[in-house]
Amino acid sequence: MTRRDCPLILLAMFACMHGVRAETPFATCVLDYSPAPGQFVNNDVFNDPDKALGPPTGGGTRQPNNTGVVTLGGFGGSIILGFDHPVKDDPLNPMGLDAIVFGNASFVAGDPQRRWAECATIEISVDENHNGLPDDRWYLIPGSHIMNPSQQFTLATWDDDVNDPAHPPADADWIPPEETGIWTTAAFALPSATFAMIPLQNPGGSPNFDAIWGYADHTPTLLLGDTNADDVVDDPLLTPEKFYTHPDDPFTIGITPGSGGGDAFDIAWAVDEITGEQARITQFNFIRITTAVNFVSPLFGEISAEIDAVAEVARDPFGDFDDDDDIDLADVAAAQNCLGAILDSCAKFDRPPNGEWCSDTFLVVLDRLTGPRSVDE
Repeated sequence: MTRRDCPLILLAMFACMHGVRAETPFATCVLDYSPAPGQFVNNDVFNDPDKALGPPTGGGTRQPNNTGVVTLGGFGGSIILGFDHPVKDDPLNPMGLDAIVFGNASFVAGDPQRRWAECATIEISVDENHNGLPDDRWYLIPGSHIMNPSQQFTLATWDDDVNDPAHPPADADWIPPEETGIWTTAAFALPSATFAMIPLQNPGGSPNFDAIWGYADHTPTLLLGDTNADDVVDDPLLTPEKFYTHPDDPFTIGITPGSGGGDAFDIAWAVDEITGEQARITQFNFIRITTAVNFVSPLFGEISAEIDAVAEVARDPFGDFDDDDDIDLADVAAAQNCLGAILDSCAKFDRPPNGEWCSDTFLVVLDRLTGPRSVDE
């Protein structure tokens, strides 16, 4: 395990709690980096955890940019990141998605049904005791393939003695710095029958529906300003804060136009790691990402997630006619009234701003219907 000493932990706490710069949508501090054995854990290009901070580098759908990623190594290797503010479950976020994890996945020959992808699980934690450390309970984003968290929780045992046939690794270069003797890592294991495929294929086989969702390092990170995922920059003026905070639809094959790619999730998906019941949390402060496939290919090496960045999704208030932080039937009624007359109050439904109002925009409002927020939110 790679551990930070006390002064570095205190500095990281300060960065998470107070922010070194103005509030940013990207993770600002590394609170733990514990890679499992892997072929890149001693490679300086891949073993700097600070590369997971700030905006992603992005390389496109066919060729990832590996200069800005950190490897987690094999099964159970993990990183914990923090933000300078709580990431909230906001009903005004596009598709209700709240955060995005970026990795170095890519499409094989541009085919989104086949991917070079090494999936990792996502866990989130609320700083309930307000000490700036990730020492409170963790909640799992189960995604598409974790049906019973307690049954899928798995340990892996490692040994720095490469001549020990009982425990891997067999190569000294795969041993993470500072790890000695016999030690274990743990993860919520994703089924090898699906996730150990190289390349990884969409198990549903549907041309539209992506049967894998809720995991890191599954969807490519686009070039900054590539608004239609064709590996060509369309808008060179787009900032990372604007581009990489718009989520891709995780359930649809391909990448949503205007999205920067990556793997988005909803805080409402989080479950208790023991019971599997809904966590019902409304925000998180820390995120843990863990390689969750226990497989070593004789040709490609271990399945090992590489992480580029984590971003908070930018809220989109379009359709919230009465500014009450939800889109409910009152907003739909207001939008419907605008179909018959161009009123000053209808400007809120004019997007893009062109002085026009049409039924297509009404359908967008209807599609974004979230319902009234509960009293305790």
